[in-house]
Amino acid sequence: MRDLSKIDNRVMWKGKPDKFGMRFALINLHGTQASLVVGEDEGGWEHVSIELMARRLPTWDEMCETKDIFWNEDEEVVQIHPKKTEYVNIVEALHLWRPKNGDWSLMNKE
Repeated sequence: MRDLSKIDNRVMWKGKPDKFGMRFALINLHGTQASLVVGEDEGGWEHVSIELMARRLPTWDEMCETKDIFWNEDEEVVQIHPKKTEYVNIVEALHLWRPKNGDWSLMNKE
């Protein structure tokens, strides 16, 4: 994940990180305002949650734009689709995840 203090100037941070290290922000994606929740280390994962003010799910292009703002071109980022038994939908948001320091072995937990 990029240094959050140096990312795209379209990101308008709202206050300091909370007690869990989460940051909250507003941003314009393809002309649509969105709110973001950013976590630099959530159980070994970097995470960005994207919720559009337009009350619809982000498009592929909006997700790609978000990825490009928070991560470098050579970093892999995923969107995870959990088992239905673990599915939770509190708000119309999508999430991007990357193992901290690129350690993809975190995905092989058994």
